[in-house]
Amino acid sequence: MAVYAAHLTRTLQGTPTVFQVTAQEALGATVKPALRKVAEYLAAVYPNKCGWCVRWYDEVFLLFDSCLQYYYLKHYAASFSESFYDLIRVPTSSSNEFSSGQQLPVYLERASLALLVLLPYLKDKLEAVVERWREDDEDGRLGKSTQDCLRRAATRVYMVAQSAWYCWRLVQLARYMRGRSAAHSPALCALGLALRPAPPREPSEHTWGDLVTSVATGDISSAAECLPLLGGAMLRAVEYGAFGVQFLRWWEAAAAPQQALPVPPPPKRDERSVRFRNKCPVCLQSWKIPTVLPVSGYIFCYSCISKHLRSHSACPLTRLPAAETDLVRLYLD
Repeated sequence: MAVYAAHLTRTLQGTPTVFQVTAQEALGATVKPALRKVAEYLAAVYPNKCGWCVRWYDEVFLLFDSCLQYYYLKHYAASFSESFYDLIRVPTSSSNEFSSGQQLPVYLERASLALLVLLPYLKDKLEAVVERWREDDEDGRLGKSTQDCLRRAATRVYMVAQSAWYCWRLVQLARYMRGRSAAHSPALCALGLALRPAPPREPSEHTWGDLVTSVATGDISSAAECLPLLGGAMLRAVEYGAFGVQFLRWWEAAAAPQQALPVPPPPKRDERSVRFRNKCPVCLQSWKIPTVLPVSGYIFCYSCISKHLRSHSACPLTRLPAAETDLVRLYLD
């Protein structure tokens, strides 16, 4: 009851500022790209053992994000980024208020998890498909067949829908700033939820001194009771680590441009470069839409190398990790 009363008191004091709600969204969007860099590094250092990390990164992150967001929704009634800024999700309807403690109704908890985890995953997959169709259309690989016409139309429909979504978000944020809406985003508005300042967390019954004393004296049962301290410390480390990554990305973007490094000498020709001269190393035919893979320097047919990268996420000759977004179109006479 004390927690609930504190929550009501904080709610009546006001709503989160625009800075808080936009900052927590930016923090949440930082986690996936940051972990992708870690996966790409591991794949580059250990291509045989960790190459699958890049190939299946979206699915691995989906599993990780599901566990992370479920934990925060279950214990703090907030997402990972919302909890960092001491925000909490509360139902806007009086019939759906917290019945006990700091927990969302089960159906709102599950719906929040789906919108936080599953919807971004499906959106990324759909964007990858639409982007591939758009590139095929720009490169003239889409013909006049019914299937190609549908792909071309789907690309345009998706662009219009995406623009409409961003306009809706902007309008919803403007209504929130003017006090005409309790929720700052269309997703929270659809769920009937709003963000409010979170009540102070109850202090732990045990201290770090108790943990050290229990370990030093060999009292395993007492040490086990102090384990939530370690879990809480790890969660806070993850939160501040994500914030640190966000700060470093801002610092890198805001840094003044540095003087370019000297151009390195070209690599020496090897046997493969002579064998695949003026032809694609995959289909062994003359190039069709010549495209270079910068990580290795070889030139392929666009359709050959893009299909290979989608399946293997690595150069077919050097086995170095690469993605379809790394490809560079060449315009040869």
